[in-house]
Amino acid sequence: MHGTITGLRRCPDLVHPLSKGGGDDLPRGGKSMTTRRQFLIGAMAFSCSGCVIEGGNDPAPQPTPTPSVDAPQIYMLATKDGSVGQTYSAPQGMSGVQWFREALTSDRTRTPITDASATTYVARAEDIGTRLVTVGVMNGQRVVASALAVVLDIPILLESFDTTSGFTATNEALLASRSAVAQGSGAVEIQGTGSRLGGPGLSKSDIGYHDPAKFGTIAQFVDLGWDPIYHTVTAFDLTLTRGSQEFRAKTPLLEPLYQTPQPLFYGSMWGSIHSSEIEGLQSAGAGRFGVTNSVITQVPHAPRVSVDALVARAGGRPTIVIGFDDILRTQYTDAFPYMQARNVKGGFHIAPGKIGGPSRLTLAQLREMYNAGWDCYLNGSYDDDLMTTRPTLAAALAELQKVRDWAQANGMTRGNDFCCYPNGRYQDSPFRPRSFSAKTNGTRIATMSDTSGIQPGMLVGGYNVPVGTTVVSVDSPTQITLSENVIAQVKTFNFTDLSSEFSYTKLPLALKAAGYKMARTTQGKGSWLSRFGITDRGGVVTPANATSNMSLDELKSLVDVAILRGETLEFYLHGIYETGTGQTDSAKFRGLIDYIVARRDAGQLDVLTKTELWMRDGNSSLPI
Repeated sequence: MHGTITGLRRCPDLVHPLSKGGGDDLPRGGKSMTTRRQFLIGAMAFSCSGCVIEGGNDPAPQPTPTPSVDAPQIYMLATKDGSVGQTYSAPQGMSGVQWFREALTSDRTRTPITDASATTYVARAEDIGTRLVTVGVMNGQRVVASALAVVLDIPILLESFDTTSGFTATNEALLASRSAVAQGSGAVEIQGTGSRLGGPGLSKSDIGYHDPAKFGTIAQFVDLGWDPIYHTVTAFDLTLTRGSQEFRAKTPLLEPLYQTPQPLFYGSMWGSIHSSEIEGLQSAGAGRFGVTNSVITQVPHAPRVSVDALVARAGGRPTIVIGFDDILRTQYTDAFPYMQARNVKGGFHIAPGKIGGPSRLTLAQLREMYNAGWDCYLNGSYDDDLMTTRPTLAAALAELQKVRDWAQANGMTRGNDFCCYPNGRYQDSPFRPRSFSAKTNGTRIATMSDTSGIQPGMLVGGYNVPVGTTVVSVDSPTQITLSENVIAQVKTFNFTDLSSEFSYTKLPLALKAAGYKMARTTQGKGSWLSRFGITDRGGVVTPANATSNMSLDELKSLVDVAILRGETLEFYLHGIYETGTGQTDSAKFRGLIDYIVARRDAGQLDVLTKTELWMRDGNSSLPI
């Protein structure tokens, strides 16, 4: 964390005791209040005889030295996402408060804010692009506290999606109003009807007068739901229109960011893209715009997808998270000292059964890293085996709890709400048979060109098929009997076997129900928006990018995109070795860290642990 008192005079004996492992008492679980959330902030207590703080009376900015990464941590409150108009609160119990604006560059210059000495402060337009800092007295000592958040401008609401009014369904979709999922008084649900003409969607010809030169990052909230039978969505697209003109990015607004062993594209998420990535949009000039959304699906082409707020100027604070797997020795001998010398913290995933083994970290080494401010995350299993190889879902969760118990028994409690799927495997789903033209006649009989792979007991998915319908029998190579009558129609059907303990969505949903905040996958494909809260994407299916299978230039490109869009980007590493499958050579590792540090010191991004990221963004929300 950052923060050293400035605005102080006559302090030759200024010292600050450093806490080893500060932040161990971070609360677990529990939800924030509706209008307030917690920001993790760094604080340094110091003793100084004859110190005089002159914050509000001293208009001269002063540089701030960067302290050690293991400074103690306390909390500060702010509403929504901490943007302009949101209220920040000094840490509880602080008196003699003075607020400062802190520059994001490495000099960390702080400028006192005149007329800002109350325990609360409402962020202003003048604060945009700075970090708010409070200085005051706690427990008889003067402390400085720096918010993790950076003050951002208020997003621009392009379309609320509060009702279906003004929208037209496309590709035979059905539209319905539903309760709000991100903003306003409602949202719009798009339901597919089994059409193979294209994905279901909606359009609205007029969402108002806007100037795209001011858009910056554009984001939309989408809820795909968690139904493994019907929510076979492969992408979600956004197009802005003006008359006959269409402005669309080269890639969909949303698609799977993780591919192990196959994409899990469910739940709620923010899709985001910078307006400069949409050809011709920024130069289009101000005018009246429309919007089109389309859902790209697989059989049975009958999802229910909810769409909510479409906002511009949505980019958050670009953030990098760095994690390590397999507790390999070089994480301590090579990565830790290199990162510590540059004031960069990371996190390690513990598999207690591997600790102290050949080429593995020892408990003493892990504690040293933890005491330097690194997070202790949980491996999904005690010995780094696949969670999906356990006999039951309950057994997998019990073993994960055993990993947590070990961490807490050894005094490494910070970061225990975050875990990873060993080898990225979060499901073990069998092949799903499909029929592109299943014919029904109002009875329980269905005919199709081929019944290969269909088994009794499989759940049947298709438009107008009653929920819970199963296959009773396979009567011939072209006919099956169902458990329920289905109206006369010809539609696409799929047949799903959910008997496996780890099929489709079961494990991520079980982790979510157990209170785990983030569960990391592997083979990620980029960054994601966390400014308005950490949703299911970023939560129990967190994308992360391996450094071993990309070049340094490719890794740098991911950083650049995260900066452009204002997104969160996670890298994960195994060992720092010159050769070996899954390993990262020292030149690439140091090149990536140096690239990140240079951009951090230029004020373009922050490097956070997941504990810090969650406290900044975990419960945030759209401020409009």
